[in-house]
Amino acid sequence: MRKPATCILITLATLHYAPTASAAGPSAALLVGDGFKDGFNLGFGARGGITLPMNVYVGGTLVYHLGKSDSTPAGDVGFRIFYLGAEGGYDVSAGPLTVRPYLGLGYASATATAFGVSASQGKAAIWPGAVALFPIGNLFVGADARFVAVIDASDASAFSLFATVGMTF
Repeated sequence: MRKPATCILITLATLHYAPTASAAGPSAALLVGDGFKDGFNLGFGARGGITLPMNVYVGGTLVYHLGKSDSTPAGDVGFRIFYLGAEGGYDVSAGPLTVRPYLGLGYASATATAFGVSASQGKAAIWPGAVALFPIGNLFVGADARFVAVIDASDASAFSLFATVGMTF
């Protein structure tokens, strides 16, 4: 009976005295991940912003998904998507991690290519998500999960998961 109580006390003390993550100030990060849906697939991006002293994050992001391309006897067919916009969130310290739930609002452009002809269409997009960041000095690494929904385009939405690496200034 004494061992579980001791383990709980050690765990709580470790969490209490562990250095807490502090992302206060400006930051910039790179993203690489997958959209888990045709058209989204492998994606690359960047995020930049500032965490205010009250743990409120304001910034922006841009992401480009390479999409999917298939060869057919009549020619290539493909789809890819690019989106950018503003993000707002709140930083929560979880021991050495910073967890930031956020909401992004912006513009998405989808491009479809079929048989040598391309067509693009832009629409409003929204992406709720969360990022977990682990500090290493003024650098950080982490994971970002989001659901991108392009307004009025039922087939242009996907869950995306990214690895992220960045720097606070």
